[in-house]
Amino acid sequence: MRFASAVPCFIVAAVLADAASATTRPLPGDWRHVAEAQERLAIADYAAAEALLAQVPAQSEAARDAGILRGQLDAALAPRIELETRAFVDTQPLDRLSQGAGLSFWPISSLELRIRALGLWYPRASYERDATTEIHGRATPLYAIGGLVGLLFRPARADLDISATGTARVWADGSVQVSGSGELEGRWLSPLRLRASARREELLDGHAAIREHVFVHAAGGALAVVDWKGWSGELRGEGRWYSDGNDGLTAYGWAVAPILRGALSLQAGWGAAWADTSRSRWSLTTQTYSPYFTPLGARRHGPILVAALSLGKLRVDASGDVAVQGSELDPTALAWGVTSRVDTIHVDVRAGASLDLGVLRLGVAYHHNHQRYYRFHEATIRLELPL
Repeated sequence: MRFASAVPCFIVAAVLADAASATTRPLPGDWRHVAEAQERLAIADYAAAEALLAQVPAQSEAARDAGILRGQLDAALAPRIELETRAFVDTQPLDRLSQGAGLSFWPISSLELRIRALGLWYPRASYERDATTEIHGRATPLYAIGGLVGLLFRPARADLDISATGTARVWADGSVQVSGSGELEGRWLSPLRLRASARREELLDGHAAIREHVFVHAAGGALAVVDWKGWSGELRGEGRWYSDGNDGLTAYGWAVAPILRGALSLQAGWGAAWADTSRSRWSLTTQTYSPYFTPLGARRHGPILVAALSLGKLRVDASGDVAVQGSELDPTALAWGVTSRVDTIHVDVRAGASLDLGVLRLGVAYHHNHQRYYRFHEATIRLELPL
């Protein structure tokens, strides 16, 4: 943890020094508005870019360049139809299929709205209905349908994002569950980012959690560096409070440095994490965590590798991290009143590809995570159709 915490702090100090020494040379007349609009468009400050381009008159020498930027801005603000399908498989066993279809649009250049219909289906629940009904008095619900509304507010020149979502699901057992989230991100010292978030989240990764409709309330904050001369890093902490009265804490830090830059980029670094929960939810009978996973004094650290390849309209990304050292309290021993630590396993691999054809954007992603007590695979397909 000390190493992972020190590296992001070094990056922060260097960024502050770099920002303090930066100078800009003013441009004459309307060209200044065009240049600043281009800068604002590059960081997705659409409201500021729109206001700046409106100050360039049609007869100006800069009008042609302003028109090009205006076309780029209109494309960024165009409404989009979004379709997404996810398949999740883990070793509990649990299979989950989820679908989403919706629309995102900008009613004004500082506000994006999203509306999405959602569906969840648990195929394995049908095989366990008799057993779960007998043991728990009720069966695992097979499916849920619902909807999501979300917003992103990005005031002009504020270098601030305010986002929120609200989700409602109607389950096959007749229950209605509501969740939501909110997040603030400040970029006042770019590329430094200050983040704060809170959420109420329904746990969907275990049959018992689904059956009991377990929720977690979480709040946290982070300090991140995003692509400063190829460097990136983050320090984050979060508190969690579960609907059954349990609570927990997590903290992590990571940093990566550039090795290759260009069409093929490669970054390498180190990360560390710690997590703890007040009360264990380990079942001695089934030798599994139920209704949800509760890390017990878990700590780990290890290397991180991030790669990306850009080939025109095609982009491919991959990342992975593995714990070279990790341990946590043995949940079985702890259940018998004995405190001992066991070695842990942590492997996380992600890969994805995106293709932007203008008339549509297609993306695929894969995520694999391997822990001591479970493993999962998740695949995602996304399709965006600008209108």
